This record gives sequence, C-alpha cells and structure tokens, in this order.
Amino acid sequence: MNPVEANFHLNFIQALENAQNQRRRRLGYRHIRDASNPFEMADRKFVKLFRLNKEAARDLIEEIKDYIEEPQRRDTVPLHLQVFICLNFLGHGGYQTTVGQELNLAVSQPVVSRILKNICNILTIHLLPRHVRFPTTDEHVRRVKDRQKYFMFTEKFNFPNVIGVVDGTHVAIVTPTIDDPNYPAVAYLNRKGYYSINVQATFDADMILLNVNARYPGATHDSAIWKVSTINRHLRRRYLEGQRNTWLLGDSGYPLQPWLMTPITDAAPNSPEAHYTKCHVRARNVGERGNGTWKERFRCLKKDRVLHYKHAAAGRIIYSCAVLHNICRFYNVPDPEDSSDEDDENDNNDDERNAGDVNILEEGRLVRRRLVEILWNRAENRIG
Repeated sequence: MNPVEANFHLNFIQALENAQNQRRRRLGYRHIRDASNPFEMADRKFVKLFRLNKEAARDLIEEIKDYIEEPQRRDTVPLHLQVFICLNFLGHGGYQTTVGQELNLAVSQPVVSRILKNICNILTIHLLPRHVRFPTTDEHVRRVKDRQKYFMFTEKFNFPNVIGVVDGTHVAIVTPTIDDPNYPAVAYLNRKGYYSINVQATFDADMILLNVNARYPGATHDSAIWKVSTINRHLRRRYLEGQRNTWLLGDSGYPLQPWLMTPITDAAPNSPEAHYTKCHVRARNVGERGNGTWKERFRCLKKDRVLHYKHAAAGRIIYSCAVLHNICRFYNVPDPEDSSDEDDENDNNDDERNAGDVNILEEGRLVRRRLVEILWNRAENRIG
C-alpha cells in the first residue's frame, strides 16, 4: 500500500470513529433525558424546583399531551421533561442557559427556548380559557358567590355579593425598541421608572384568578385598562339587563360604578363611611396578596427577574403563570412565605375618572351608599 492509500484509509477510519463517537454522545444524551425522572425526587424538593406538586404535574402533563404534535426527531426531549423545563424557568426566572444544567439535562439554550415557546403557547391558547374563567352566567356567579361566602368576603369581612377583587400589577420587561411605531419604549415606562406590562388581575376570595389582562404597556393607567376590559363590558351589560346584585372591589385608582365598588378616601373618622372603607380595604387585600403570591411562586414575574422578551412573548409567559397559579390553588400547593405585592399603588378621584358618564357615577354612589348603611347596621347590631 503506497503512502497515499495508507493516508486515505487512516483518514477514513478516523472519520468513521468520529461519527460513531458523535452518535454515542447523542444516544447518551438521549438516554440521560429519557432516564431522568423528577417524580422520584422528594416532595419538598419537587415543589421547590417546579412549583407544582406531583399530582398537579402529572395531570398537567396529561392535559398538555392532547396538544403536542408527534415528535419528528429521535432525539426530541420527552414531553414530561419539556414541561419540567418550562416549570423550572417560570418558577425561578433565571436564564435559559441554566435551566438544563439545574435539572442535569444535556439541553442547549436554543432547545430550551423552543420548549418554552411551545409549552407557553399551549398553556395560553388551550388551557387559559379552561383554568382562568370569569363567572359569566347566573349559575356560575351563584356558585362563585356561594363558595366565597364560605371563605372570606361575606363571612370574614361582612362584605356581601362580591364576585372578586380587581387590581393592577406590573411585570418588568427588557427595554423595548425606542422607535417602535406602535409601542415605543416610552409607552412601557411606568410610574415607578422601569419598563413593564401593566397586568390587570381579578381574584376571587380564595386568590384564584378569574381574569387576567396582559395586553397593555406599563404607562397605561389601571382605570384606562379597566375601561376597555371585557369584564367591565360584561358587568355593564348585566347591570343594564337588570342583574344588579353583584360587584367587584377595586382601589381608588378605579372608577366608581354600580358593579365596581371603590373606597371612600375622604371619610370622616368613626363614621359609617369610614367603617365601609375599613371593610373594603380589608376585603380588597385579597387582590394584593393574590398578586404577591402569584409573583412569588412564579418568580419570572418579579421586578428583579426582568423578562427578556417582547410584549407578545412576555404576555404568553404571564398568561401561562396565571394558569399554573390556579392549578396550584386547586391542588392546595402551599403558598410561598412572602406574598406581598411589590407594585401596590393607587390614586383617587372617582368623579374625574367617570367624567362623561354621570349617570353611571350617580348610580354607583347610590349602590355604595346602600352598602355603607348595610355594613354600619351590621356593625351596630353586633355591638348591641
């Protein structure tokens, strides 16, 4: 064999060995992924890593299965690990490059990115309408009210006929494009000086999310988001149709309406109005704690874990966390210890916010006045 042929055979053998080694590595990575079973972890560690308990995680994986396409590649990450990768990222708010490392998986950042997009799309498009539902029928409203009577609004705070509490909270995002023609950076700069999405969240008495709206930039005021929201339009329609025995609670940044009760900020001390406002503030705290619990459980929503995504992708992450929060509530996953909302803020002046809608404002005042009398009479009866 001449030197040229010998060199050719040597190179060919080397190339063949390299190809075989590469295949072994791929199979090894796939084996690691397939063999990884987080369900074997201790329960406490499992919840710490993935926020859901094992029962909730199993049911979530089964629910997502219906919307996953059949894998086209042999080295596709198994569905249960895709879900765990997504849960870990949403729960801890770290970087995509660290997720695979934390779970001891040989998964690259591009793969993690693709997994997050796919799973969050499924959670937002298919599971959100199922798990985050505002009561729209008389039967649904009745069931929510009955459940809440057992919990807080009526029994604990003596505040009757409350469906839930609406509150705004900011989710920080990376600095947007300055010259975007539709949503320039200035539209996202909120009153606290950082870029965000202003999320309108509505909670029931058990801190279950009834509605989430993540469509508006951080500079948009809570009252402006409420004005064009679907639940405002729905409650207005119910009111005009004669259904006038239910309402939400909101802080003084919201408009007073017959279906949205706000505090009386200038109430005289020890007056019936002051008692009403005290009850209102205590009951409304459900919304502030709800936002705080939601963010503390899924830390990607916290101010110090800025979402490095554009508005549309960040919105899908927010909606995904809403679905998962309600799943945690349903499966009685213990709440995080720190549940205060970092973005609690409001202002006042109901009249100005209802300018041009005088009749609604006056009817809202009448409803609130009746509530003031009801709460005051109950307080006097207890004293007597």
